[in-house]
Amino acid sequence: MEGVGLAVVGSGLWSGYYVAAGQRHRRADTVAVCNPNLPSAQRVADRYGVARAVGDYAELLASDDVNAVAIVTPNDSHAELAVAALEAGKHVLCEKPMALDLAEARRMQEAADASGLVTGINFTWRHPSAARYARDLVESGEIGRIYHVFGCFQQGWLRDPNTPRVWRLRREKTGTGTLGDIGSHILDLAEWVTGHLITSVVADLETFIDERPLPEGGRGPVDVDDAASVLARFEDGAMGTFTSSRYVPGQGMDQRLEVYGEKGAFIMDFNDQQHLRVSIGRFAREGQMIDVPIPPRFATTPERYLGQNVSNFIDAILGGTSMSPSFAEGVHNQALLDAVVQSAASRSWADVD
Repeated sequence: MEGVGLAVVGSGLWSGYYVAAGQRHRRADTVAVCNPNLPSAQRVADRYGVARAVGDYAELLASDDVNAVAIVTPNDSHAELAVAALEAGKHVLCEKPMALDLAEARRMQEAADASGLVTGINFTWRHPSAARYARDLVESGEIGRIYHVFGCFQQGWLRDPNTPRVWRLRREKTGTGTLGDIGSHILDLAEWVTGHLITSVVADLETFIDERPLPEGGRGPVDVDDAASVLARFEDGAMGTFTSSRYVPGQGMDQRLEVYGEKGAFIMDFNDQQHLRVSIGRFAREGQMIDVPIPPRFATTPERYLGQNVSNFIDAILGGTSMSPSFAEGVHNQALLDAVVQSAASRSWADVD
């Protein structure tokens, strides 16, 4: 294949990162932006200089210059869009969470398996410098057997009760609330950094404000979680504690991961991409934790890491290989989210299918 023609499906905030990443790749280009709301698609196409905007998805899939699609739409459309693209012979990169529920995610995986095409899920936060260096410390053996993993992904944008009920606050559109939006990220990041999967959970979900203003006027119910707390067991026996919330003020995007093991430990803070706080080697033996500069080989920029999965997706297509995060990893993450929901409803431990 000489090059990849990428079409971005969706024209919300995150679509721009996909469009730009496709344009930056030396052997690809973003050839179309698609949305049934054609004026919205046209605005994104105009902003980034994309050749055309398309309102009809079937028309897009019939286009010979489109080899791959990136699905950047609300969660309820992921399965239908992905399966149609795969059946049309297009490679698929999809936003997370993969689907509304595990049954939909498995249907997407079955279509991917039948197609033999490249598929991927956009777990963005694997790619900043601090996350990559944290994973390297684990892989190099500096931490040893892991005992405890603590993680959080928290925001504060929903504290105002007059914030409108956007689509992210409707179960029919999202499946879950904070859990699927940002909780899925911290759970994936913990597994990716440690190299071990979560096998069981016990969880609590809460909706703090159950009614909000509607954009068209009046008020409507909020039927998804505003916050999630999860206790987890990893396959290697490590214990995990995770929180995600949209009600934590003062820190913008608060994403942290702490890992404690037999030989050492580290604290990763997303808001410091220059250092990790570590206790390894002689510092661990003396009970000290210090700030260590992240080596230059892990250096990146927001522009690069926000589009890294798009670049990896294109590279996999060109190279005839698979990519990670794959649809299979998306299915596992969806199974994990479903287990959290099951546990919260039953107020008991749930295994991850």
